[in-house]
Amino acid sequence: MIFRRILFAVILIAAVLCLTAGFAIAGQWIGAAFAIISGLAWLLARKYPIFGLPHICLFVSVGAAVVGMLVGAPAWLMICSAGFALAAWDLLFLDIGLRSSSAMQQTRAYENKHFQLLALALGSGLLTALLGRLFSLRIPFFGLVLLVALAVFGLDRAWGYFRKVS
Repeated sequence: MIFRRILFAVILIAAVLCLTAGFAIAGQWIGAAFAIISGLAWLLARKYPIFGLPHICLFVSVGAAVVGMLVGAPAWLMICSAGFALAAWDLLFLDIGLRSSSAMQQTRAYENKHFQLLALALGSGLLTALLGRLFSLRIPFFGLVLLVALAVFGLDRAWGYFRKVS
C-alpha cells in the first residue's frame, strides 16, 4: 500500500514536471501554472475519487499536453507528461480497486504483476513515441504490419519472462 502511494507520487511529480517544464520552455507561464494546479487536482482526485474526478484529471492532463505541443513546447516533454498522467490514472484506479481487499499475499502478488505490466506498457509506449519523433521513415504498409507483429511478439515474450521470474 505504501509502495503504491510512493509510486503514484513519483509518477505524478514526473508528469507535472514534464508539463511545467514544457510550458516554461515555450514561454507560456500561464500554462506552467495550470500544470501545477492540475497536479493538485490529481491529489484531490486521489483523496476523493468520486464524480469522475480521476477521468477529468486525465482528460485535462492529456489535453494540456496537446495544447503544449500546439504552442511550441518540446514534444518529448509533452509525450512523457501524457504517458505519466495515464500511468497515474491507472495507479489511482488500482488503489481504489485494492482498498477493500483483505488477502494480503494475493493482493501483493496482483500488485506486483500490475506494476510490471504498467512499467512494460509505459516504457514501450514512451520509447515508441519518442523514437517516432526522432526518426522519419517511409515504411510500406506490409512492412508496418510485420513490425507491429514483431513488437507484439516481443511484448508477449517479455511479459512471459516477467511472469516466470516472479
